[in-house]
Amino acid sequence: MKLLFISLLLASFFSGFGQSGKTIHTTRFGLKGGLNHSIVNGVELTGAKTGYIGNELYGSFFSDSRITKKLNLENELLFSWTDDYHFIEIPVHVKYRFTDKWSAFVGPKLDFIADNDNDPSESRFKFKNFGVSGELGVQYNITNWCFAETRYSESFVKQITDQFLDINNGRRNTFRAGLGITF
Repeated sequence: MKLLFISLLLASFFSGFGQSGKTIHTTRFGLKGGLNHSIVNGVELTGAKTGYIGNELYGSFFSDSRITKKLNLENELLFSWTDDYHFIEIPVHVKYRFTDKWSAFVGPKLDFIADNDNDPSESRFKFKNFGVSGELGVQYNITNWCFAETRYSESFVKQITDQFLDINNGRRNTFRAGLGITF
C-alpha cells in the first residue's frame, strides 16, 4: 500500500514533463509555509475527554499538475513541528479553479510522526507512526507566482498517546493558514 501510494505520488510529480501537442498538462513546483493550529482530541485513562491545543509552523514543497481547464492535481511533502513533535505529511489534493484567482481543494493526507523511535525509556509516549487524514481548503492567487491558502484536516486514525499530557488514542486535527510561491 505504501509503495503504491509513493509510486502514484512520484508519477504525478512528473506528469507534466514530456507532454506535447494540444494537451493542457503542465506542472508547476513551489514552496509553502505558514502557521498550524493543532487540536489533539483524546481521552484520559478514566474515559473523560481531554486534549491538547497548540500552534506550530509548517513548510512544504509541492507540485501542481494541470489536468483539465478547471482541475489540478496537487501533491505535497509537508513538514510540521512543535517543540516536542515533528510531523511529515503527504497530502494529495484535487483542486478545482472557480476563477483565475480562487480555487478549492480536497483530498487524503498521510501523516507520519517523525520522532517516534519507540525507545523503551520513553514508554509514556506511544504513537502509531502512520495516520490518515482528510483535508479541504481554499486558495487565493495574489499574483501568477504568489498565493495565500487556508485549509483544515481531520484525522481518521487514533495516533497519539502521551501519558505526560494524559492523552490516550488522540486524533490530531489541524487548521492552517499560509503563503506560497510557484516557480
